[in-house]
Formats: sequence, C-alpha cells, structure tokens
Amino acid sequence: TLLQKLGSGAFGQVFLVRHKADNGLYAMKVLKKDMIRTRNQVENTLTERWVLAETSHPFLTSLRYAFQSARKLYLVMDYMVGGDLFNHLRQFGPRLSVEKTRFYAAELVSAIAYLHSEAGGNVIYRDLKPENVLIDAEGHLQLTDFGLAKRNVTESCSGAATFVGSP
Repeated sequence: TLLQKLGSGAFGQVFLVRHKADNGLYAMKVLKKDMIRTRNQVENTLTERWVLAETSHPFLTSLRYAFQSARKLYLVMDYMVGGDLFNHLRQFGPRLSVEKTRFYAAELVSAIAYLHSEAGGNVIYRDLKPENVLIDAEGHLQLTDFGLAKRNVTESCSGAATFVGSP
C-alpha cells in the first residue's frame, strides 16, 4: 500500500509503503525504464540492484523485494525512520558533537571498507553525500543509493576513471 512520497531523484521516486502481508513499512524506489535507457544508465541500475541484493552489512541498505512492470522497476528496501543525514543536519543544526561524528564516521568507514573488500564485490561507492546516508530507529547509519557505484574494481584493474557524483 502506497503511503507517501519520501523523495525523488533523476530517474525516479521513493515512496513509503506498507506490505499487505506482514504490515511492515518499507521504502520503495520506483525507476522509469525509458529514462534509464535514454540516459544510458542500464549498467548503473544493474549495479545498484546487485549491490542491494548481494551485499550484507549492517550499515548498508538491503534489497527486500524487486519486481517490474512494463514501464517501471521497483526496488523495495527497509524504511529508515530517522530519515537522512541531510535533513537531520538541517533540523538539528549543522554541527554534530565530536562523539556523534566519530560514531557516524566509524559506521561509514565500516560500510565503505566492506564494499571495497572481496566480500562486498570490490565495489567503489561514488556518491557519498548526506542525502544518501540514512538513519535507523536506533541512530545507526545505512548507506544507500548505489546507482553510481562501480563493481569489480581491484588493484590489478585500471580502477574507475570517470567523473561521477553530485555537484
């Protein structure tokens, strides 16, 4: 059941939804297929789905369900009741305490180190910004939005040479 719109991006929107069977709250990302094709983002979308589905870390968003219609792709993830770090900073002030900063930094470093590891698929996360850092009910972070991530980047390959991310 669609409850409300949480946000929107270049390729789609994110909605708060309630699962009819388990009554749980989830965030559902809805991507328009024609927009993905037009902007040559098929590989990036496949990478995002892979990272969401195949990685497992307490500070990374996980895919719960995925499905599609003729025109749209749907990625369903856990809903983070704390919102994102951007709105948290805007609501509570632009400065965090040293303790909270250390806590958040440790969780982000843990998530990114996992992504860089073989277990995480040798993934480079390339869109770190407060809007992509979610906060759960206990105050822990979860990194989200893997559309710009790059997989299988190892020391023996050429790495990532493209310029991507948000201004």
